[in-house]
Amino acid sequence: MGFTEDLDGLASLDESKDADETNLLGRDRLRSEHDVQVMPEDMSRSYPYQKDNDKMLLLAVTLVVIGPLMFGFTLGYTSPITGQLTDETRDFYLSDSQMSFFGALVNIGAMCGAVTGGWTAERFGRCRTSMLASLLFLFGYLLIATAYSYSQLLFGRMLTGVGVGLVSFVTPVYIAEISPPSLRGMLGAANQLGVTVGILFVYLLGIESVGLDWRHLALFGCFPSALLLLATFTVLPETPRWLLSKQQPERAESNLRKIRGTEDVHAEIAGIHSALAATANQPTATLKDLLAPQMRKQMVIGVGMMVLQQFSGINAVVFYSASILADAGIKNADVAALAVGVTQVVMTVVCCWLMDKAGRRWLLMVSTLGMSASAFTMGVYFNIKETIDPATGTVLSLGSLMAYIIFFSLGLGAIPWVLMSEIFPAPTRGLASSMATLVNWSCSFVVTQSFKGMMNTLTPAGAFTCYALELAGTFAFVLVLVPETKGRTLEQIQALFTHSHVHTQHCSHSPEA
Repeated sequence: MGFTEDLDGLASLDESKDADETNLLGRDRLRSEHDVQVMPEDMSRSYPYQKDNDKMLLLAVTLVVIGPLMFGFTLGYTSPITGQLTDETRDFYLSDSQMSFFGALVNIGAMCGAVTGGWTAERFGRCRTSMLASLLFLFGYLLIATAYSYSQLLFGRMLTGVGVGLVSFVTPVYIAEISPPSLRGMLGAANQLGVTVGILFVYLLGIESVGLDWRHLALFGCFPSALLLLATFTVLPETPRWLLSKQQPERAESNLRKIRGTEDVHAEIAGIHSALAATANQPTATLKDLLAPQMRKQMVIGVGMMVLQQFSGINAVVFYSASILADAGIKNADVAALAVGVTQVVMTVVCCWLMDKAGRRWLLMVSTLGMSASAFTMGVYFNIKETIDPATGTVLSLGSLMAYIIFFSLGLGAIPWVLMSEIFPAPTRGLASSMATLVNWSCSFVVTQSFKGMMNTLTPAGAFTCYALELAGTFAFVLVLVPETKGRTLEQIQALFTHSHVHTQHCSHSPEA
């Protein structure tokens, strides 16, 4: 069956099942305390996981992470080609303002992808949303590679931006829904690892010694896109949770057997089904539902972490990395970019390894404290750089730069996306995650557009001091609000938030309140 026929078939299925679509919240009514506290027996424990039979799980995660790799490739694409595309001696070139808009357009496209991604993922499934993203990347880079007009370049860039928005939402959700609790953190962090590998990949291909021009670099972007497209057609299984929400229990059980590598999946299926059945007759989620009291804490955490990640100063650090490394004696811009890229990849691998050992909360606190100290040190460096000897300046600047990148990659880079995929209930996961992703890309656009003005107004020393204070606030945010989700099933995580809401509501109506 072709892609269009698949979508049409799913659309027909959804229309016939509208009465059964789930919504954890319902409209304008709360679940009773009794409903919340009754948990299926199977939700009280982790489900059997056969470590020796995880080949399908690892293959699925490896293939779906091609999407984030293209995310990173797209973000980094304009960095090595700016000089080529603005070279007036070439047969086709852009002005500086045109090049700037071409680079920034990916943020606008990603916002569009984030808005539509939630609906697409809930309507047609996680796999078909990844399929759509792969098609957008493929056609987008083909348009860029063959462009001889500014409008064609912009259209291609816009398509790849929408693809970025789709995968930045759907990949963490897909991984979370197929991963066992004991591996969900590590596999979820693979999403950010894919992004960093994609950035490093485009830097490697774009360095002067390799000799690829901007057209050939765009063509290289077509190959991973085509591989992801092929994988969604032939290998990637749809998530059992989505299939159960669409009343396809036989297919859900079959897919879960493949993913777990065992026939013993009845308890896990029963746990997911029970969680969905509790909300089976409630209306479909709306934006109003996301603001309801029982969703407030999840939304504050999910959206708040996205805002705090973008305003952490990572753009400023990457922007100044070349000049800091040049002051340290590394004057080759290609080497500087590769040094930053390799550091991010290595430390993201460490983050993957630690995620299910140390936990999300602990890693976030270490990450934000380390980043805050590094940003403060960076601010001190810019404030006194003219008055200290070069050797001391090199140690101070290079040490704070590398420490900042290490601590960012260790937690704040990956974990907000992992939390986003874990904390929202299944019936609203698409819409809520879509909104969190939209906020992330909106903040990214604001930071990118206001960055130079902020640096001119506050000076680098003042800007990095502000980032240090913001990161200290992020540490407090994590300490007070973010729960530990390590080792819990998605249903157990949702029960944690639901019980907390019921307890608060009960206390507010008690005689002592």
